[in-house]
Amino acid sequence: MQSHPTTTPRRRRRRIAALGAAVVAVLTAGVSLTVPAEAHTTKPTIVLVHGAWADSTSWDTVTRELKDDGYRTVTPKLGLNSVAEDVAIVRTALNKISGRKVLVSHSYGGIVTAGASHGRTDISAFVYAAALVPDEGDSIASLGADFIPSEAFGHLVFTGEPFASPAFIDPAFFHQYFAQDLSKRQAAVLNAAQRPLNFSIVGTPSGPVGWHNVPSWYAVSGQDRMIDPAEERSMAAHVGATVVEFPTASHVGGITRLASRFAALIEHAVNSNRVR
Repeated sequence: MQSHPTTTPRRRRRRIAALGAAVVAVLTAGVSLTVPAEAHTTKPTIVLVHGAWADSTSWDTVTRELKDDGYRTVTPKLGLNSVAEDVAIVRTALNKISGRKVLVSHSYGGIVTAGASHGRTDISAFVYAAALVPDEGDSIASLGADFIPSEAFGHLVFTGEPFASPAFIDPAFFHQYFAQDLSKRQAAVLNAAQRPLNFSIVGTPSGPVGWHNVPSWYAVSGQDRMIDPAEERSMAAHVGATVVEFPTASHVGGITRLASRFAALIEHAVNSNRVR
């Protein structure tokens, strides 16, 4: 996939259209996505943290969009062995980057960015795509307690003791639950990149979190079969995020099929007058 260092008129029209679509979809009443007339002169680094049953390549389409527009991106690779280990991986990545950062997360990545950002003053904004966003003491299990559980949990393949070892989503069911809005070929690529999640992570409570008092944006995947969309809306409201709906998106559709719109949302977050 070839990168283009300069923005062509065609690409500029496409990105403007994508941002316009995101603006129309805003759900939070009274919140404007108007971009200030003067953009920031120094762009922050965009740090994108992947979720469970995936790896950093799940961000490839989004990062290509961002790089085409002159942003530096970093995509840490999580171990998916424990929350503490993954938080440490992202904190190490952040420590190696000078200047301001925008933290972007998908799915379980939201658990990780919440912890990795604690105590930092260099995070300008959070942007979430179908992400889990805990407060201190929350776990994946507790966040989902009042919502519809995913049927995908009935199709896990454990590498050891059931519910106490790393597990894959059964490849035969991956397309159906994780990426139903993608073509079979696209879903197969993501399926092949699947990495097991240590199931003990599901019940691990979060430590102190860093999203308080930092502006955030949340893209809800309206057809998500991994996380109840109602749960996504609840978490977005809890953190006070500006909410955008991707009504037809699967769990991963917002960062793949709709990557142009999601990248536009990230760029809006960078330039928003909510970000200092």
